[in-house]
Amino acid sequence: MPTTPTLGDRTLALQWPDGETIDLHYIWLRDNCPCPECKHPDAWERLLDNVEIDLDVKPESASFDEFLDITWQDGHKTSMSAAWLQANRYGREGRDSRREKPVLWTSSIAKDPPRISLGEIDSGDKGLRRWLTLVRDYGFAIVTGVPTRVGAVIELANRIAHIQETHFGREFQVISKPDPENLAFTSVKLTAHTDVVNRRNLPGLQFLHCIEFEAEGGDSILVDGFEAARRLREQHPDMHDLLASVEVPYLFLDNGHDVRNHQRVIVLDGDGNHEEVRVHSALLGAVDLDPELIEPFYQAWQVFGNILRDPELEYEFKMEPGDCQVFDNRRVLHARAEFDPNTGPRHLQGTYVERDDFMSKLRVLERVNNEFRLS
Repeated sequence: MPTTPTLGDRTLALQWPDGETIDLHYIWLRDNCPCPECKHPDAWERLLDNVEIDLDVKPESASFDEFLDITWQDGHKTSMSAAWLQANRYGREGRDSRREKPVLWTSSIAKDPPRISLGEIDSGDKGLRRWLTLVRDYGFAIVTGVPTRVGAVIELANRIAHIQETHFGREFQVISKPDPENLAFTSVKLTAHTDVVNRRNLPGLQFLHCIEFEAEGGDSILVDGFEAARRLREQHPDMHDLLASVEVPYLFLDNGHDVRNHQRVIVLDGDGNHEEVRVHSALLGAVDLDPELIEPFYQAWQVFGNILRDPELEYEFKMEPGDCQVFDNRRVLHARAEFDPNTGPRHLQGTYVERDDFMSKLRVLERVNNEFRLS
């Protein structure tokens, strides 16, 4: 039902059909005008230079039905759909409505883990979208039926985007070998960890494809880092806040590389939601915090580490040839039980994809039509 917006000094009060009233700043409304003079119809980018908008810009008149129609004092006209305004409203409530809502899990996920076949992924956009939705919501998915040959993991990753290269190259072979430059290339037990924490640009999605597996032991383990961080915040809020506020050194060294950076162990977004967990005991450098924080840091690090290693949080499973675990490296930590290389081969191939590219692909698949382009 049409309503007349109330024009204030700096904002416009708009009443939704459900009776809720929101205030929208004039400068924000003018900045987001979608007309062809203000936004390029093909490039979807601003033509209007928002640095030059008058901060005291005001409407001459406004009306609201399915669209908010504004005539500005300089005669310019703006028309913005109610759907766009609701989808893009600012403030905490608006941000929360757009925020990813991860499904937290524990070891009980073993009863029904997120799994999908390569055949379903390749059946069309619906299958591809279901795969990416599983990874977004749960932080991981097991893809079955991937060809057991070197290079198949790259082909799987390329269904999403191009490869994110690191100092390991485009891909890496996870096998036990002499003179390893990384503990992953041994047969020892690996505790739950985030990959490549020593890089500022943390790898996004990680792919681990099982090509051959006859060795005894070597079960895979995944842990939901967001659930672990939630428990730490609930049980030890001071420790949680410390790990979310100080930066510690991580480094990777070998004969040809020296890659290091300082990062927070727990990364929060601007509203305090968990955004990343960065834990790798083997890559932690010489902690260089202020003296009064050294012991509190190690206490918090150990408490959080023990939560991450709690069997109640571990999803443990045996990979079969053709399986590929795909997980969000910024959320899900992975581990491995020790195995005996003398009992048979264990060969995985891994690679990474940028998380931004992963989310971009999913958002494109979620579009029903092009209305998202219009205001």
